[in-house]
Amino acid sequence: MASLNVLGYPMLFSNTPTSKYFIVGASGGKSSIDIHHIFPKNYLSQIGIEDDRERNQIANYTFLDYSTNIDISDNPPSEYVLAYKSRLGVEGYKITCFQNALPENFENLEYHDFLTKRRVLMAELIFRAYRKLSE
Repeated sequence: MASLNVLGYPMLFSNTPTSKYFIVGASGGKSSIDIHHIFPKNYLSQIGIEDDRERNQIANYTFLDYSTNIDISDNPPSEYVLAYKSRLGVEGYKITCFQNALPENFENLEYHDFLTKRRVLMAELIFRAYRKLSE
């Protein structure tokens, strides 16, 4: 989260910089943001991943604005990403994946492959923010 703020990147599927949600006076209620599972917990249960420790991996979390969170709900990424991909366009989708440390076409990955790839991208995102702070 701190890296998204430092770099001025928006939350997933948003155009508003994440930092705007963390300023003094910003609403902390349901009209603002939620932590969301990229691969929703109920979806993971449906495919046989029952262990909360396995489902609640940091690499499976992202911040979303409340309405996007509700819209995505428990749908698998292979379903919900299609709608956002068509809204963003090919280049916009690539940018949002880059800015949110998501492998392109993450929606088609097996969950454990997704986690492995995202952890690397998250480390790269943190390092980009560190370099910016070090300038």
